[in-house]
Amino acid sequence: MDFAVLVKVVPAVEQLRFDPERKTMIRAGVQSFVNPHDSRAVRVAVQLRRPGERVSVFSMGPPETTAPLRESFAWGADRVVLVSDRLLAGSDTLVTARVLKAALGPSGHDIVLAGERSVDSDTGQVGPEVAALLDVPVLTATRNLTRAAEGDVLESVNETETGWNRFRFSPPAVVTVNERILRKLPPPTVLDRARALQMTVEVQGIRDLGLFAEHVGLGGSPTVVRAVENEEPDRRPRVFAEGELAARIDAAGMAVEELLNVPPPRPVPLPPISTSLRDDREVLVLVSGPLGAIETACLGVLSELRRWGSRVWPSAAWVGRAPSEAEQVDVARFGAARGYLVPTGGSYVGSRTAALGLDHLLTLRPGLAGVVVLATPFGRAVAGQLAARRGLGLTGDAVGLLVDAAGALVWRKPAFGGGLVASILSRTRPSLATVRPGAMTRSEDRGARTLSVQETPPVVSGHEPELVESGSELEAKWGDLTVARVVVVVGMGLGGPERLPELRPTLERWNAALGATRRVVDAGWLPGSRQVGLTGRSLAADLAVLVGVSGATNQLVGLRRTRVLLAVNTDPAAPVFQRVDVGIVGGWPEVIPRLTDRLAAVARGRTVAPG
Repeated sequence: MDFAVLVKVVPAVEQLRFDPERKTMIRAGVQSFVNPHDSRAVRVAVQLRRPGERVSVFSMGPPETTAPLRESFAWGADRVVLVSDRLLAGSDTLVTARVLKAALGPSGHDIVLAGERSVDSDTGQVGPEVAALLDVPVLTATRNLTRAAEGDVLESVNETETGWNRFRFSPPAVVTVNERILRKLPPPTVLDRARALQMTVEVQGIRDLGLFAEHVGLGGSPTVVRAVENEEPDRRPRVFAEGELAARIDAAGMAVEELLNVPPPRPVPLPPISTSLRDDREVLVLVSGPLGAIETACLGVLSELRRWGSRVWPSAAWVGRAPSEAEQVDVARFGAARGYLVPTGGSYVGSRTAALGLDHLLTLRPGLAGVVVLATPFGRAVAGQLAARRGLGLTGDAVGLLVDAAGALVWRKPAFGGGLVASILSRTRPSLATVRPGAMTRSEDRGARTLSVQETPPVVSGHEPELVESGSELEAKWGDLTVARVVVVVGMGLGGPERLPELRPTLERWNAALGATRRVVDAGWLPGSRQVGLTGRSLAADLAVLVGVSGATNQLVGLRRTRVLLAVNTDPAAPVFQRVDVGIVGGWPEVIPRLTDRLAAVARGRTVAPG
């Protein structure tokens, strides 16, 4: 079996600086390293390799990335190829995927591994796009990958929004891995590093791959960055650090109550559906998941699109089983003007099949303005494959939308670790985007009754990995993050997973749900479905209490739409106190019990979110 690994060298995001005049990032003096997800992919390939088999690493970047890439030899790689050309500057993910596919060569390799996402852009698009270009299945968000003792059959455990799936498959395939596949990365030995120094990184230009200037760079990219802005929420922290702890907790509780008692902005009502629905203003939203049921976060996307009135209008698409009457009513109630069903004939819809279904709809509806898929592990895989199949510009992990008078869609997404917001425009039609779950709030059209659903001819499912079993990791004792109006988010400062049960009384008293930072999830304290932040969920709760959270930008970007943030931390200099509304300096075991009593009435009185 021949292994290939796709690797990206990324900057240290925390060292990047933003030039507000040029609206660009200042990279001078910034260190670079192999993306952590990708470094794990190299190690996994080396572990799976048998005698006589090879592991080849492929990357795209400027000449100075040669040094970080050389580390791959120390991890056990047999070959490292860097595609470097000044004409590649400004390439988006689809161009990157095309270049890497060309570098892989005509054979494409048996198993292509890559990191699930990169720490600087977090799109999760390149792996699925390469899979579509190779016309092979893709397995994303992989946290375990094993190979049979004999033969080439592999099994993987892949994360979903609510738990995990176990698949069995044979080459060829593309597999993307996350940080949980290897929690600890032992450093290379002295001998490994000595070997790496003797190896040579092969450098190729675009002409070596049969590509030309018009295929790459800004000119060849179907997406363009219209603007990059520093858009931090306007919070004015009040940190209680001095005096008796009980008095500080009471004062902080009073400050929280004052903020929560300010009436929130009233939801913008949904405008009536236009009597003349122009085909070129339609935006298709995939509302079904791999099991055919509605993904509830899609309802907020439908509402957001509907709010733009005559500029665009939303339609809903199901790929798989037919929707129930109740599902059709729900989708219409939250904004959809029309519906489509692409039957597949199976109880489980893989990402490759879903992409084929949407591709089929685009053939039937060639004038569409846009297509939207949720930025879940499933949705990212679907959108990436669709983008590559159709040559479409794809904006990943969008959190906002602007529509101009001509109906052009400009997607807004976090960039560079969540510290900035980029506005992305697609040069291709339809505009394609994944939207982060929870980023858009749903509103009701109380006059809506049902939805007319047009059924298309069935799509024959593509070659998919065999689904062996599924498991759920949603524990009711930790509450439902999708609807909770009060959340408690824990960081590594909690102390360990054995401390989690101590928060149960607080969650019950406040009718709250539990969330976690990425490091907590990566450490295995809580499942991925609990993760909040740049690579997790976006919440729009009334109140979030941060316990032992350091306050890095990538942690708080998922809470930007939460009305009130309260932090508890023992370190008065913790960055979190600069980015919240209220802070209490103190140990959480002493603070939380009294705070639970102090805020019980106001927290319990929060109503469940409508969406």
